[in-house]
Amino acid sequence: MDAPAQITRPRLAWLWVVGGFVFQALPAAIREEALPVALKNIGISNTRITQVVAILGLAVAVKILWAPLMPLTGPTKRFILIAQACLLLALLGLAVLVGQASQSTLLILGTLTLISVLSAGHDYALDGYFVSSLDDQGRAKHSGLLNFASKTGQVIAGPGLIWWAGHQMSQNVAANDAWQGALLLAIGVGALAWAANQYAFRREPAMAIPTATFGDRLAAMLGALRDMVRDPRFPALLGLIFFYRASEIHMARVLPLFAISTAAEGGLALGNETYAVLRIPTAILGLALGGLFGSFIVTQRGLAKSLLPLGLLMHLPLLGIAWLAANPQVNLPTISALFFIEYFAYGAGLCALLLAMMKMAAGEEAATRYALLSTIALVASYLPGLWAGSLAQQLGYAHYFLFALALAIPGLLAAYWGRRAFSEG
Repeated sequence: MDAPAQITRPRLAWLWVVGGFVFQALPAAIREEALPVALKNIGISNTRITQVVAILGLAVAVKILWAPLMPLTGPTKRFILIAQACLLLALLGLAVLVGQASQSTLLILGTLTLISVLSAGHDYALDGYFVSSLDDQGRAKHSGLLNFASKTGQVIAGPGLIWWAGHQMSQNVAANDAWQGALLLAIGVGALAWAANQYAFRREPAMAIPTATFGDRLAAMLGALRDMVRDPRFPALLGLIFFYRASEIHMARVLPLFAISTAAEGGLALGNETYAVLRIPTAILGLALGGLFGSFIVTQRGLAKSLLPLGLLMHLPLLGIAWLAANPQVNLPTISALFFIEYFAYGAGLCALLLAMMKMAAGEEAATRYALLSTIALVASYLPGLWAGSLAQQLGYAHYFLFALALAIPGLLAAYWGRRAFSEG
């Protein structure tokens, strides 16, 4: 019997990977990088900034709660598109609130929280679709593209918005109007990504509409999570999630604040525009090359043999950042080179971690398993924000980055443990 026509249609996985993960990155980048700079510009302390970002980020950890509800909504592709439309509306609401002369802090924080919760559902669906619709080879093939798309979205909605807002403010545009315009640009990018997803998903094989009840889905979710926790590789993966990127995470929470802080504060005193101009090209090129390099290494050597060398590569740039904090008066080309190396190394190392998580999640109830892992990863990523700003203010930037560098030790130990756990032999 011939296969149904819709199954044999050519796929455009590359297009929905790019569109989907660019879109996924927009709310996170606004929350993680654009928001801290905006708050820094108006005089909020580093301690309060990193805490606000951490709390908003931890709200995304509710994604695991979407698991029993997701199949009841119909095909995952449909939910992804609906979630993206809702996020665009929420971002539009945020832009309207920001542009008001008399702003309501409570409403803005409430809208940001809503965006975080909606992002959680969208992330669950998109990550799950990537894991479940592609085999090991397909995931490895597209992981570099996924990483590039995700980080490109982060650059657009992070440094890109910072540059635009800073440029507008340098032209005597009011801060609220400048940031409103920046948000509208992000919404435009999101709308293009949504349109790309609409087109690409039509070329994907048809998906059966799930018939399981909420109780069935809840039981299946708990069963899948129980089986994964019992997997002998799970403790090693937890070590990777919490420690593999610990140095990079602690650095990333403070680096934008360090870049725009004044010389008197021990910062680089770059200003919004200069910081963004340096970050955009170095981040795009560094992440593109780093993600492709990491994907190539894992494809050639296998995941187990790649974790330790890629982990070592990811930690090396902290030496340069720590040196930069001790010598903040260096020239812009040197700063730009260090930013490029940091992004390249991070893109390569993150690729290995993502593939380890996907390898653990693959199989029955892949979306649910990956949701749990990505939830844990989110907690590991945002928790340091609760103390990073305070620690940076107490230690000073130079000593803080040395502290972050010291976290490379447990990170490399986690990589060694992960190598043994994920060894094919």
